[in-house]
Amino acid sequence: MKSIPDWENVKPSADFSALPAGGYVAKIVAVTDNEKKEYLDIVFDIAEGPEAGRFSDDWGKEHPYAHHFIRSYKNDAKVLGMFKSFTNAVEESNSGYSWTFKEQTLVGKLIGIVVGYEEYDNDRGERKTRTYVKSLKTVQQIREGDYTVPDLKRLPAVDAPEGFTPMSDDELPF
Repeated sequence: MKSIPDWENVKPSADFSALPAGGYVAKIVAVTDNEKKEYLDIVFDIAEGPEAGRFSDDWGKEHPYAHHFIRSYKNDAKVLGMFKSFTNAVEESNSGYSWTFKEQTLVGKLIGIVVGYEEYDNDRGERKTRTYVKSLKTVQQIREGDYTVPDLKRLPAVDAPEGFTPMSDDELPF
């Protein structure tokens, strides 16, 4: 095996644990506008509490999809209402800030997020769970505990294929 340069300074990986479901004060660290599809992709990090700076390491920087949320601004009453709720929460959470339709002004701003877990099927057909941003709040609402932690968002159960008959433990060949 070849020698690895600077081996003494390589940090061993720590056990990974997902961000617990709950409310967090987050800092917006990057915003990308997808004009064609009319949405903002907003990357955040945790700004306060024991999880502060959770995504500021190399892994977090290389995996922004693991700590982001999307806000659409399509010209639809429901969608625009949700976008307005987002911009209002940012304004109320950052004294003196006013939304001006310049998405880069969001970088560095605080916002309250409520994180939950949802099931998904990976590309190997395995059922897994991941975090998602359930709702956005003001920083004050998060600090005061004015939010509800969502229950696990489950996928529908998968029906057995036609003709499948389950075996009892007594019938198993091992």
